[in-house]
Amino acid sequence: MFSAVFSLDAYREAYRRLNPNQKEAVDHIYGPLMVIAGPGTGKTQLLSVRICRILEQTDYGPENILCLTYTNAGVDAMRKRLESFIGIDARKIGIYTYHAFCNEIIQDHPEWFHVNELQPISDLEQYEWMEELVSQLSPEHELYRGTGNQFADVGNLLKLNKIIKQEGLTTDKVIKSIEEYLQQVEAGEVQEYVYKSNAKGYRKGELNKNKIEQLKQKLDRTRGALDIIDKYQQIVRERNRYDYDDMINWVIHLFKTQEWILQNYWEKYQFILVDEYQDTNGSQNQLLYLLTDYEQPNVMVVGDDDQAIYRFQGANIQNMQNFAQRFHHQNLKVVVLEENYRSTQDILDAANRLIENNQNRLISYLKDEFKLSKRLFAHA
Repeated sequence: MFSAVFSLDAYREAYRRLNPNQKEAVDHIYGPLMVIAGPGTGKTQLLSVRICRILEQTDYGPENILCLTYTNAGVDAMRKRLESFIGIDARKIGIYTYHAFCNEIIQDHPEWFHVNELQPISDLEQYEWMEELVSQLSPEHELYRGTGNQFADVGNLLKLNKIIKQEGLTTDKVIKSIEEYLQQVEAGEVQEYVYKSNAKGYRKGELNKNKIEQLKQKLDRTRGALDIIDKYQQIVRERNRYDYDDMINWVIHLFKTQEWILQNYWEKYQFILVDEYQDTNGSQNQLLYLLTDYEQPNVMVVGDDDQAIYRFQGANIQNMQNFAQRFHHQNLKVVVLEENYRSTQDILDAANRLIENNQNRLISYLKDEFKLSKRLFAHA
């Protein structure tokens, strides 16, 4: 409900200025909602006005709303926009990055984490401790480099360690996946490793043994890397250090093993909003799914499926597809924002021509998967 400091004029003017699709998203208060929105389509304004709409239309307070975003800059932008609408009550809304949110949970439940005994690991320590392990490799190890640059793999090893944590994996799970994939390859189930035509020395449909041998060598090196990462993670624990990716996985483990704590957060946060959802990694997505693991959650995600063509930015179209699949049977509503408020038309036209070639667009996926209305995709 509105508080005494709620700026009705500022909020109502912002609401009045919304285009029809933005209004459709703002007015959808209950149940799962996915907004597909490109750059310049007013995402921060949309999220802020929707939060105000929730406060106006329901009996819940700002403390019952959680907003997760990808960067500290996103948190600051959201907080400032909300302060212009609801004043100091904006400080009661839970607006966090994923790491900050998990840190809050850890601080609220220190008895489950023993975090006071630990210190965050520095970038220098990460490199020094990984180099320490690499320097001890025997000549039989897959990553041993002999008289060459023995530390050439350190950066990639740290990146792989980060990816494993971000995706909520373990080295055992990765090794299992490697073994299963290799079995599929050797059974001729992966077309990349099967000859597609007849030629001297091989026939169509036969296994490409040379290519499979190259794959095995790469996978052997990957197993060697996972062996080092296992030892590295052990050293980090023994030396009482942790990194920010550990924090998310700790909270996931807590929620899975102590459901009563998770239920407290279900009760506290009746509305959850997620910005830049296409950038969400595996562990962050697991956290969101746990927070919404009950019937008909009031969860809204905003993402740009076109950004999935920029893999170096961490975009992951699969997250958005999985969200659509997960909540399809809970009356998922999908809204597409297409009106751009920043770019000139010639820039938009050029960008759209490029985007049309992106076959992984979520809109294309949803057309086939859910057969949504023709009006929704009239301009897709």
